[in-house]
Amino acid sequence: MTSTQQTEFHAWAARPRPGWDSFDAGDWAAAGPREFSDPFVDAADSSAGDSSVIAGQGSTIRYQTSTWTSPWHPLDSPAQEIIVSFNATTPGHSWIEVQIQVSTDQGTRSRWFTMARWCQKLPDPYHPGWGGAIHRASIDGQSDPCARVDTDTLSPADGQALTGYRLRAVLMHPDGAPERPRITLLGAAAGPDHTAGPDDTAGADSPAGSDGVSPAGPAAGLELAVRPLSQMVHRGTAPQYGGGGESWCSPTSVAMAMGFHGVIEPVDAVVPETALGTWDHQYRGAGNWAFSAAHAAAHGLEAFVTRLPDLRALEEFIVLGLPVVVSVSFRATDLDGAGYSTDGHLMLVIGFTDDGDVVVDDPASHEEPSDDRVRTVYRRDQLEEVWLAGSGGVVYVIAPPGSPLPPTRSRDHRRSP
Repeated sequence: MTSTQQTEFHAWAARPRPGWDSFDAGDWAAAGPREFSDPFVDAADSSAGDSSVIAGQGSTIRYQTSTWTSPWHPLDSPAQEIIVSFNATTPGHSWIEVQIQVSTDQGTRSRWFTMARWCQKLPDPYHPGWGGAIHRASIDGQSDPCARVDTDTLSPADGQALTGYRLRAVLMHPDGAPERPRITLLGAAAGPDHTAGPDDTAGADSPAGSDGVSPAGPAAGLELAVRPLSQMVHRGTAPQYGGGGESWCSPTSVAMAMGFHGVIEPVDAVVPETALGTWDHQYRGAGNWAFSAAHAAAHGLEAFVTRLPDLRALEEFIVLGLPVVVSVSFRATDLDGAGYSTDGHLMLVIGFTDDGDVVVDDPASHEEPSDDRVRTVYRRDQLEEVWLAGSGGVVYVIAPPGSPLPPTRSRDHRRSP
């Protein structure tokens, strides 16, 4: 199943890639003081049940703030979803807020929506000087007549389409503190509503025939040497975080990619650390797409979330030596060899067989707690289906800064017969 649906990724960056813009294109401004109370607090006793962090009101802190605001970015074609990505570092008790404003085909502009309150480290109630400023979180319940936010995704109001956007980063540090946050990338992927599903006829002209699966490409026969890690090894670990390690598919996939790029030791012990580093206290999960990319970037990599149209496009990343995290959902009968069903799952594509089938490190490990069971080969047609139908082709691109990347705009890879 290939797709002709288009996704555009655009970013502003400290070191822009071809097609991106520099932060010089936007506006920096001092925004003055702001008082903020963290809406989450560490529980004082066991009354929190399965969570060590509860909704509450932290101490009010006075922060000095500055902002960077992008210019308006018009979209080439109307969109139904936007996913925002950011890369930043937040030393000391500094932190950032990431915001977006959109325009619609009705000629209206939305309010500013907050997509993330983010810092690298969580607060440490026992050693405040060692921890971060806030409990990182998305913000629920945001909507206006133009658009609405669902955790890490913005969609237009019913009957409307998105025609453009601008992004804003709010950088905060406590009064008198020497540490300052730094943002190095701010971007967004804009495209169609993934719940509509891809175009089942899009591959009719491909050499693969009328079934619509993308043809095998230049990565056929290539496999990257990624150290496999199983989320199931951590079954029952830290149940206050999503019920335990068996739910940590996204952080396990991110940890494998980070280990491949050499910024962490790729051992089982890093998986709980990655889950804590990507945890969204509002969503109550470690699967926030933007937070997953931000965590990898905080360790010196460059990372963002976008969508690809098919596996042929993903092969270009493998050729360049970049494993790619994909977001899927499926029933056990949809994916031969998986042995489980899922409403949402992340796994790492590490290569392709000679015939074009997909080699993955699947952290669900056939639901067995063994790193040796992680490497799996899935049929190309089946994995492409559950990826495109499940998330619209969402991927985490995680790469060393400055390394080559394929074009970040999704394209139609159909070929003439």
